Order: sequence, then structure tokens, then C-alpha cells
Amino acid sequence: MVVNERASRIEAPAATVWPLVSTAEGQRLSGRGFVGSMEFDGEGLGMVRRMRTEGHWGDGVVVERCDHFDDLAMEMTYRIIDTGGIVPFADYRGAAKVIPAGDTACILLLTSTFIPVDMGEDEAKRLSEMNFALFFDNVKAVAEAA
Repeated sequence: MVVNERASRIEAPAATVWPLVSTAEGQRLSGRGFVGSMEFDGEGLGMVRRMRTEGHWGDGVVVERCDHFDDLAMEMTYRIIDTGGIVPFADYRGAAKVIPAGDTACILLLTSTFIPVDMGEDEAKRLSEMNFALFFDNVKAVAEAA
């Protein structure tokens, strides 16, 4: 099993960053560069997100479902329920949490766990780290500009 974890300080209030992780419009902004489009069924707990991938994944539609959503604690978990034939990971589970760091900053924590399919763990972790890097760059750019 591969575990990818990353935390980074964002120079914006938690209330500014959490919507970039938890809302449809925020996720669209945060997914630029590796997600071409997103469609949502519902919101919060049980939400299903369909993402058309682009960039290093190639072109496909990946489907995820939100299994835990706590707006007050600013945390959520999700899992891939359809790899779209493009994501080479089995039993992918992800988590996001925004932790206040005073009134003007916060820490964004992302975690993913999965089993690589027909590839080595090092290569699989590198792919996941690329997604995290793009996501963090997008969140920081949008949040710090707000």
C-alpha cells in the first residue's frame, strides 16, 4: 500500500481555503492543470464527483464519492469508485483537512492511500505526488490572491 501525505501552510484564512477543497466551484479551481472538467451529484456527504482528467493522467473520467464530510471541522474523505480505466490505483482513499493557523493563515493537509495496479510503488507515489503538487499550487494561488 502506498501512503502519500503532504501538509503546507497557506497564507489565507481557513475560511477562504476550505471552500477550495469542499465546494464544486472551489474544486474546479483547485483541479486546474490535471482535471479538465468536473460534474457533481449532490454536495457534502455522499457527493459524487466525475472528473475528466488531463495532463499526466491522460484523458478519462474518474468518479469519486465523499464518504465523510464535516464542515465545522473542515475535513472530508473520499474514495475512487470508478478509475475510468486511467488511474492505476486500487482502493484509493483520500482525505483533506484545513487547520486554522491564526486568523490569517491555515495548514492544508492531504492524504491518500492506495494499492498500485501493475506498477511499482515508487512510480505510483510519484504520480500521486504530482497531483498533490498541482493541487497545492492551485489552492495557494487562488487563496493568497483573495
